[in-house]
Amino acid sequence: MTDPKETDSKQTDSNRRDFLSGISAINSIQRNSDDSLGTTSHEAKSDAISQNRQSGYLEFYSKNAMACEFEIIFNLHQYTHSGIATMEAFQLIDLLEDQLTIYRDHSELSQINQTAFQTHVPIETRLFDLLSLAKKIYLDTEGAFDITSGPLTKIWGFEKRKGTLPTQSQIDRILPSIGSNHFVMNHRDSTITFSASDLMLNLGGIGKGHALDRVKELFTKKGIEDFTIHGGQSSVISNGNSDRLVNSNSHSSESIPPNQSAPEVGWTVGISHPTLPSHRFAEVYLRNQALGTSGTARQGFYHRGKRYGHIIDPRTGWPANHYLSTTVISKSAAISDALATAFFVMPLEQIQSYCDRHPEIGTILIADNHRERGRFKIETFNMSKDAWKQLS
Repeated sequence: MTDPKETDSKQTDSNRRDFLSGISAINSIQRNSDDSLGTTSHEAKSDAISQNRQSGYLEFYSKNAMACEFEIIFNLHQYTHSGIATMEAFQLIDLLEDQLTIYRDHSELSQINQTAFQTHVPIETRLFDLLSLAKKIYLDTEGAFDITSGPLTKIWGFEKRKGTLPTQSQIDRILPSIGSNHFVMNHRDSTITFSASDLMLNLGGIGKGHALDRVKELFTKKGIEDFTIHGGQSSVISNGNSDRLVNSNSHSSESIPPNQSAPEVGWTVGISHPTLPSHRFAEVYLRNQALGTSGTARQGFYHRGKRYGHIIDPRTGWPANHYLSTTVISKSAAISDALATAFFVMPLEQIQSYCDRHPEIGTILIADNHRERGRFKIETFNMSKDAWKQLS
């Protein structure tokens, strides 16, 4: 969630006024960018956007929220109400950020952190469901995903992006207060209770995906079936088909037999190179699916020649180094985001076991190949050959 220290409050107020008057969404259409996770054709995203503008396949809307840039993509002219739907989506994201952030004292999550010790605190229904999901994933991954691990991020300096190396004794003092076993979800009355006085929930690893899932629900209710939504550089949810891919594959209404529907080509999403974030490493073809990617290429620091990334194993208190990046594909952006984080700190055998138990979860793991310098070890689970393609 957004830290107000990183946000210009005057700019935020202006953006909100523009948004409510419809200016923000209109001015942001057709934004040309090159995020590490970007909707593309089979060429680089910047080229694809330029060509789409000329051929008129896609329209783009964007907004800054939750410390990232959200981008919503539709097929051009497919929906006459796409602009209005987008404004409602951005308003929903603002409301969710105001509920889920820990950087605003009035937020519902901040109020929970302040009052839930040995007290049953009522929670809004969807937030209750989200916290319940987070705890379920915590249990299913044996503690690898943990929304109580914020104090570890803070002691390592990653909260303010100023990495510092703590001592083992400092870590040991914090670890007893880490663990989602320290809070109880009471399903009878939709309340939460903390069993530890210093417990602190932080939804940074799942909140953005939750926002994407909620926007998808909004669009579905409005009859919008074909779209892709990006949450920064690590989270994507896609539904239906991209007209660009339909056109590039030479599909047309004349070529489809009367008794058949249009082909499910989905949307193409690029995965960034694990060590060169401005380059693409692979493409994933999403068909009514969500994707989450975790990696440390953009955040980390060196100490005495050793690099420490920002993704910390909540069970040990130390940054994980099993992989360079982990990508998870599922039906939910919240689940994909949480599992991508969990898999980053889990050993290969544990990930394989999880994927064996959950065949609906697809995974791409990229690790250093210590035997061949400059090359990578790639492991995939539940990924068919037509679901993704390595580019480099």
